[in-house]
Amino acid sequence: MALREERVAAPADSGHLGVAAFTHRRRWPPAAAVALALTAGALLAVRCDRPPFFDNEGRFAEVAREMVESGDWITPRLDGTLFLNKPPLTYWLAGLVFRVTGPSEWARLVPVLAAVVTLFATCRLGALLYGARVGLLAGVVLATSVGFALEARTLRPDLVMAASIVVAILCWLRGEHGSRRWTLGLWAALGIGALAKGLVPLVVAGIPIGIASLRAHGWRGVGRIRPLAGLCVLAAIVLPWHVLVARQHAGFAWDYVVNQHLLFFFDRKLPRDSEGDALWFFWTSFATRALPWTILLPLALPDAARGASRTATAAERASFFLATWAGGVLLFFSAAPSRLEHYSLPALPAAALLAARVWDLASAGRLGRAAWAWIAAAGTALVAVGVVGLVDGRALLTRAYWIAEAPALFPLLVPAALTVVAIGALVLVAALGRRAALLGGVLAGGMLVVVPIVLVALVDMTPVFSWRPVADAIAAAVPSDVPIVFEAPEEYQQVGGLAFYTRRPIVILAPHGFVPPTYLEGQDIFLAREEFARRWTSGERLALVSDPQQRRDDAEGLVPGPYRVVAHFGDRWVLVNYAAR
Repeated sequence: MALREERVAAPADSGHLGVAAFTHRRRWPPAAAVALALTAGALLAVRCDRPPFFDNEGRFAEVAREMVESGDWITPRLDGTLFLNKPPLTYWLAGLVFRVTGPSEWARLVPVLAAVVTLFATCRLGALLYGARVGLLAGVVLATSVGFALEARTLRPDLVMAASIVVAILCWLRGEHGSRRWTLGLWAALGIGALAKGLVPLVVAGIPIGIASLRAHGWRGVGRIRPLAGLCVLAAIVLPWHVLVARQHAGFAWDYVVNQHLLFFFDRKLPRDSEGDALWFFWTSFATRALPWTILLPLALPDAARGASRTATAAERASFFLATWAGGVLLFFSAAPSRLEHYSLPALPAAALLAARVWDLASAGRLGRAAWAWIAAAGTALVAVGVVGLVDGRALLTRAYWIAEAPALFPLLVPAALTVVAIGALVLVAALGRRAALLGGVLAGGMLVVVPIVLVALVDMTPVFSWRPVADAIAAAVPSDVPIVFEAPEEYQQVGGLAFYTRRPIVILAPHGFVPPTYLEGQDIFLAREEFARRWTSGERLALVSDPQQRRDDAEGLVPGPYRVVAHFGDRWVLVNYAAR
């Protein structure tokens, strides 16, 4: 898969990153990057109120709603109870949207805005590393990556964090090439990221910046990022909220610093309210999120490998830097048993820049025969996957029992499979003819069809993954004076979406073996199971909503006495202990 490239000497500073090999090419102004980012953002925002919030989004939406309703923007609460597991930026931003739109799924404008910032910063970073043409190509690649497009419509902190990391790296690189005052922007961006996701952005950005600085300047590189002034900027952004909450709520500081960061990394956090993904699943998920540009990523590896050499071109050094960025994210979380598949998101901008580099080399006729053979093989594989989907897709899908709860998915099989076949066939044609423009156009254009199909599929999966149908059933059948009891898993935060859509306080049934975080010690936030059994059989009217993480084919054993099924959506059962009126 060798890449054939004209060798251009790197600058005298052997650690220099920047444009050297392509300075003769046309430079697009920043306005082009702005236009691309805004156009992509506008497309991503179309009907971002659909589908209803899924479980993970519901907790962020509910905390933001309670902030707006109570007027307390300092102390996050979930279902009326302290919820200090996460820093507050996502709640604040969603709350600002709620002040305009009311509590609704339009809070997803927060990740859409973060996507716009990420796209613009990626374009400008590509312009510094390879030239403005590659920067714009990287923006196209990132905007049409499946995982990025879906994350831009998911209310959680991860895309805000990713935006902060890309902006931080951009500011650092601008500081390397110009005024070192840009490095204060690096620290400010990391401070914003820390308000969204804790200490993770500092580690993720620090890996590639640290490696590149040490290569270029040795230990003098530490001084070049202005650590004293930078830490003051970081502290001014991060400390006020953390100190204020720590003063108000005993146990927060230990839980936040030790439990939510150190113990969580090693999968020793209490409560045990999350289960890490398998290593193979984590890496497969990254490859899936980077689709369809995953095809091009292996072709960037020789370029990155040459970048480790002191005789490398500046562009090759840039590829090495991006490889340390993406690889650093993946290896860091691979070492954490608590890893979740979406933790790979900050690697996507680096992957987009590497794929754009390969696309640019292909356009310049600098890809070798082996590289085009790889692309042809990938196109053939896509055709095969599409054919399997046409022939046996329904049988494969029904192996997941919950698919039967979303029968509207099945009509999407044929258009999805035909789209994959068409993309694969055109990729094969492009590879055989060594037509880089066709290849890039097919990969980017194909996603304009694939992503809407995926979004329609998510809407169809609403009964399986969202609390909105449950809340609608409760509104229709459970009077407002009847307490709603939630059979919570150890991840009791699952109550967020139920509380958001019902707009009612939820009584949480004590999870088995639950150990509360230190800031909740001594607070009685759960209903004991013995007390629930007594109340259910005493004649008091109650409703129970079952744990959505446990598979149950029927409702037997959920409650201690007679019951009536009000609704059933996937693994979500709604039972009451009184007869219908």
